[in-house]
Amino acid sequence: MLTSVPGAVQAETVYAVRGLLDLGLVSSVQGLALNRLTMGDSNFDPYRLRLFVDARVSPALELHVQTIFHEGMSALRADGAYALYTPWPGRDVSIEAGKIPLFVGTYAPRTYSDRNSLVGTPLLYQYRTALLWDDVMLDAGQLVQHSGQGQSDPSRPYLPVVDERWWDTGAAIIGSIRPFEFSAGVVQGSPSWPSPGPDNTPGMSLAGRLGVVPFTGIRLGVSGADGTWMAASFSPALPAGANVRDYHETTLMADAELARGPLELRGEAVHRRWETIATGDLEVDGGYAEARWALSCGGWLAFRAEALRFSDIVTSSGVRPWDDGVDRWEAVAGYRVTHDVRVKAGYQRTTHLPFDVPRTFDDLVFAQLGIKF
Repeated sequence: MLTSVPGAVQAETVYAVRGLLDLGLVSSVQGLALNRLTMGDSNFDPYRLRLFVDARVSPALELHVQTIFHEGMSALRADGAYALYTPWPGRDVSIEAGKIPLFVGTYAPRTYSDRNSLVGTPLLYQYRTALLWDDVMLDAGQLVQHSGQGQSDPSRPYLPVVDERWWDTGAAIIGSIRPFEFSAGVVQGSPSWPSPGPDNTPGMSLAGRLGVVPFTGIRLGVSGADGTWMAASFSPALPAGANVRDYHETTLMADAELARGPLELRGEAVHRRWETIATGDLEVDGGYAEARWALSCGGWLAFRAEALRFSDIVTSSGVRPWDDGVDRWEAVAGYRVTHDVRVKAGYQRTTHLPFDVPRTFDDLVFAQLGIKF
């Protein structure tokens, strides 16, 4: 939160610098790789430092910058940098522009360890599918050769369902008018492939969320996004007269939350469709449900179960899903040592469901210490 400077006048800039340091221990290198995010980091890394700079340059205008430093990086990188304009004092309506946070779904505020009762990121916001962004799949056979490889191969840009980790450049209006919540805006890229620098996905995406809080402790919402996702380099593979802007990525989401006493329940569901040049419409359905039980001692217990399932595609050898299904569950016991220090320990199992062969498992035991300063 921004704090005033003693003796400052209203015209002066008021700013605050804060940080969040996460320290982790894990039992499995493979389990760590399965939780890899877009920039190569993970919520389970041995260390990750986020720094935030918040400034109010006028009563209606704020500036926000978020940077991150983690294992394997040689310098800080800006995850976000945007302006937030609130034109009407006393009303919860703001306009944000720049490299902005994700404004579909409800997970984005819980991406930080002090807001996340668990440690991992939900599959729909993290797990990479078999669809490549930098290569045209010429037929279904070529596509299914990549099944199950998206998350295990960091050398290629495989697409997740929604990429919460990589903020996009755009503008949005956000706010609430009781009992409704709303967000709507435009970004350069798409939910699966943001384009915060030079626009390498010609076109743009429209996105938004409409929510309602009918009673205290109950929250419901729907989100959607539609726009282009293909790189300009796909153009030579297009049919005559076609344009990369003709092929869309469409996302539909639903969310629900319930809070009653020490119990919190929440979940999200997603349906995604990519329109492709040679493999038709590729679809994926998924979601998660999680629960948190607060203990009187300052601790909590949390659990999440989730899954992704992929639509069928016709290959030369028959009909099969275009990517391997995946399930995951995670359980955590946490304790708030102080207001700014939290410790968590838990277990995660990822189940792979390859086509026509037995399922396999990857297990991860972990501990995390989160410190705000």
